[in-house]
Amino acid sequence: EVELSSDGSAVNTGPKGVINDWRRYKQLETEQRQEQRREMERLIKKLSMTCRSHLDEETDKQKQKELQEKMNGKVPW
Repeated sequence: EVELSSDGSAVNTGPKGVINDWRRYKQLETEQRQEQRREMERLIKKLSMTCRSHLDEETDKQKQKELQEKMNGKVPW
């Protein structure tokens, strides 16, 4: 006689059923771990602070100055 679970699938309570249950458990455990890792990466990216060096700021100021001069017609294109 075969037992039916709540979802309508057959339940094997013997060694094969135990092995299948263990495999399913490990699969779900792995999927959950992967999802937690992805969520952690999303949070890290979201919460990480970006830092700019003094050199980066100076380079941006120079580029902004050059752009302003081009707009004013001081530097040929």
